[in-house]
Formats: sequence, C-alpha cells, structure tokens
Amino acid sequence: MAGNDCPINGVNCVSLPRVEALERALELEKESRSRANEKIYDRLGELERGMAAVTTQYANITDRLSTISADLGALKERPGRRWEAVVAALITGAVGFLLARFGVAG
Repeated sequence: MAGNDCPINGVNCVSLPRVEALERALELEKESRSRANEKIYDRLGELERGMAAVTTQYANITDRLSTISADLGALKERPGRRWEAVVAALITGAVGFLLARFGVAG
C-alpha cells in the first residue's frame, strides 16, 4: 500500500493529505483554545481574589461608619445636654432669687 492509498478500497486517495492537514489544524485549534481557556480561568481566579479583598474592605468600612455614626450622635447630644444644664441652673437661680426677694425662702 502506498502513502496515499485509501484504507477502504486501496485506490490512490487525493483527499487523504487534506484530511491529515485538517486533523493537524484541529489539534492546533484545540491547543490554542486550551491555552485561551487557561488564561480565562486564571483571570477569573484573580477577579475572585480581588472581590474577596473588596468585600473585606467594604465590611471594614461599614463597621467604621457605624462607629463614626455613633460617635457623631454622642457629640451632637453633648452640647444639648450642656444647654439643658445651663438653662436649668438659670431657672433655678431665677426662682431662688424671686423666692428670696419675696421672703419665701429661708
């Protein structure tokens, strides 16, 4: 059997070199797609690791914001409490003065 003989009928087969070339091209394409897929999966892995880091940072930011919010609320209340104390002292002093003035206190 010669190099170009068809396996079916033993006649000279001109399509055999084309079939072999197509098979080589198919193998090259498979290898190329395999490398491309490997790169895609590597990039997906990098993105997953990046998202994990971003999620951790987001959680830390959320925790810090809640702490800052609580601290800000406490700071906002502080001047109000001071003014309440000042007003209460003024009212107490005024009432005490008036009582002393009218001779009720004693």
